[in-house]
Amino acid sequence: MIEGFLAVFVVGLIVGSFLNVVIYRIKDLSTIFYTRSKCPSCGQTLKWNDLIPLFSFALLRAKCRYCKKPISWQYPSVEFGTASLFALLFLLYGLSFATFFYALVFSILIVILVYDIKTQYVPENFVWAALILLFIGGGYISGVGFANTLLGGVVGGGAPALLVVLSKEKWMGAGDIKMGMILGLLVGYPVVLFGLLLSFVLGSAVGLFLIYSKKKTMQDTLPFTPFIIISGLLSLLYGSNVVNWYLFTLLKY
Repeated sequence: MIEGFLAVFVVGLIVGSFLNVVIYRIKDLSTIFYTRSKCPSCGQTLKWNDLIPLFSFALLRAKCRYCKKPISWQYPSVEFGTASLFALLFLLYGLSFATFFYALVFSILIVILVYDIKTQYVPENFVWAALILLFIGGGYISGVGFANTLLGGVVGGGAPALLVVLSKEKWMGAGDIKMGMILGLLVGYPVVLFGLLLSFVLGSAVGLFLIYSKKKTMQDTLPFTPFIIISGLLSLLYGSNVVNWYLFTLLKY
């Protein structure tokens, strides 16, 4: 078990390193296959020992070997986050198709999340990739069935759509509609209700904190996609338990 856990964690580190490349080159993904990685500050081509996930960042003390400019914390964060997520999926589902499926889906979502934080833009091609994957296999993998998965997608996309229409995109962007659909297809109905509520709670809490700390104002926009993705993961892990507890409590009284 421990050997499998460590192996999956290492695979996650490697995939996380690749996701960083995808995020950096998202406007021209074809360069991944024929252009070597370079320092974004000095343009120096990086060697293999500059690109070891986590370890190179630590050994170089978060600075480029050549120009000594700081290396973004995005790189180790994405690597460690991806590895931790893969390891968690392995603990939950073992070495199974479900682990592979969710690892693939969340790899796409990590790219969307980080890129949205960096640019406040959601890459449409990755959104559609996640939607298609979850539409095809979400219900089968999660066990909630195709009908509940489809209903989850409708509810997940419908709630943001309503807010977009009512606010004329002042409260929420049109791109959040598809992200809500991804949330719904990921966890199905009724867990999507918990996921939506959680995403709004997380978004409000972070927004209020940033306003209180004077890093944002009431007029500033805050990317909502990251909160939907984080809520999707938490809903996948704990949503069913929360919904079952709520229904049990409701029926009890």
